[in-house]
Amino acid sequence: MKLVYYPFPKAPFLSPEDVIESLDFLPGDKVLDFGAGTGFWAIPIAKKVGRNGHVFVTEQSSENLAMIKNKAERVGLDNISYFIAPYDASQMPIQTKIDVMIVANIISEIEDDRMIFERAKKLAKEGTRLIIIDWKSESKIGPRKEKRINEEDIILKAARTSFEFKKLLSAGEQHTGMYFVFNKK
Repeated sequence: MKLVYYPFPKAPFLSPEDVIESLDFLPGDKVLDFGAGTGFWAIPIAKKVGRNGHVFVTEQSSENLAMIKNKAERVGLDNISYFIAPYDASQMPIQTKIDVMIVANIISEIEDDRMIFERAKKLAKEGTRLIIIDWKSESKIGPRKEKRINEEDIILKAARTSFEFKKLLSAGEQHTGMYFVFNKK
C-alpha cells in the first residue's frame, strides 16, 4: 500500500490549527482528546466546535489538566471537561458517545495500543471520526525508533474495531496523521 499525504505540510513541525482546519470539525461536535497533555489540541478544538460543542480531555497528570484549565479560562472557553485517565485506556471516565476522537502522541508511549482501539469503539457511534497523530517512523526526533508507529499496522488494528481508514493527514515533517471513520458492521 502506497500512502500519500494530503494536504502537504505547511510547516516542518506539527500545527494543531492547520490539522484542525483540514478536518471536518463541526460546531456542536463532542470531541474526546485522549491523553491531552497540556492542551495542545484541546484548546484549538474547543474554539473550533464552539459554545454548542464540547471537548472532553483525559490525561494521567493532574498538573497537565490544571494547565489546560488555566489556558481555557484565559481565553474564555467553558466547553471543556477534565478527567484523570491512564494512557493505556484501561479506565475511561467518559460514558457519552463521541463525534470525534483525537489520539496524539500516545500510541508511541504505551506498550499495548489495542486497548485504545477497544475503548474508542465503546465511545463511537456510526460516523464517529478517529484521528491518530504520532511520530513518523523516519522522524529525526521523538521517541526511540522501535516505539514509533507503523501506519499500516495502525490501519489494520483500527479496522479490527470497525474504524475504516479514510486518509492520511498532513501533520508536519515529524508526525504522521491518520483519519478513520467508525462504521458499524
